[in-house]
Amino acid sequence: MKAECEQKLLSQLSVSRKISLKEAMDLLDISESTARRLFARLERAGCVIRTHGGIQSITPEDLPYSFEALARTNVEKKTAIGRAAVDFVEDGDVLFCDSGTTIQCFCAALAQRLQSQPLHIQVYTNSLANLEMLAPYMSVHLVGGEYRANRKDFCGALTEKTLRSLSFTKSFFGADGCVQGTRLTATDRKTAKLNEIALRNSQRTFMLVDSSKFTVSSQVAYTLIRGTHTIITDSGIAEDTIAQLNSTHVQLICVEPVPPADGTDPSL
Repeated sequence: MKAECEQKLLSQLSVSRKISLKEAMDLLDISESTARRLFARLERAGCVIRTHGGIQSITPEDLPYSFEALARTNVEKKTAIGRAAVDFVEDGDVLFCDSGTTIQCFCAALAQRLQSQPLHIQVYTNSLANLEMLAPYMSVHLVGGEYRANRKDFCGALTEKTLRSLSFTKSFFGADGCVQGTRLTATDRKTAKLNEIALRNSQRTFMLVDSSKFTVSSQVAYTLIRGTHTIITDSGIAEDTIAQLNSTHVQLICVEPVPPADGTDPSL
């Protein structure tokens, strides 16, 4: 019931951008105190911004990109997604990993796997965070260029030139949003351009996207969702979004969020 209320509220936000406390109470037929707790949970999960008397959806215009801030949101979902994605890594793979926070969780899971199961793989990334995560366990190829401190990554003409010269067996991408279940988006053109290049040079692509991203749309679309993609998300995704994704014949994998190590309920 709790997840259903959250998803219904997020769906309404994708249309109206803002919802008052009274509107949420009427929409969900809940009390004021329940609505306030719901607002608080969604804010902690990084899905909304609290306003005076209500909430509003998060868009790139609301908040400058901050890798550190985003790394603290939806941690349980991103951790589960990253662990599921690691199962697709095979001996001999040449991987590209983009610079999002969900991909950092994938790299953390990959580092854990490498400690118990040595793999002969190559990893290319434009992310300093991914390099720091994997470097103690394997050799990593950092694709350099113009450094962006807020993203902890590299971009620009030099990065693009290097990516064009490479080929990958598998690539792992995140997303800052999704347009009507049909296109994955990034917050800026430089990120979108890098992803487009790596996509073209990959035999197989994996999109690691937590369920909250399907309720927002960022500025720049970088790929149409199609049957050649594997999308790994969490069980919070709405049924109508699942139906839309299935209509594209994409391989869709939904995982259960990983609870905190101390056993506490993050919604309380």
